[in-house]
Amino acid sequence: IDFDGTVVTHNFPDIGEDIGSVPVLKELINNGHNLILFTMRSNVTNPWASEPDLVLESGQYLTEAIAWFEANDIPLYG
Repeated sequence: IDFDGTVVTHNFPDIGEDIGSVPVLKELINNGHNLILFTMRSNVTNPWASEPDLVLESGQYLTEAIAWFEANDIPLYG
């Protein structure tokens, strides 16, 4: 499943607002499904870009998304 704009509102690099996905995701888990997080988020250190207008910042973006699932008691399969 995607994260930004699917599980929460799109507010990258911050974690977006809850859009009501928690009960749906828990129901999927309770019905025997495994959730695999499929996101463009990553933990970035020392970013660089060849495009002068692209602003990159270091951050624990993937870790924060995984922490959201943990805080909402939603286990990820992968």
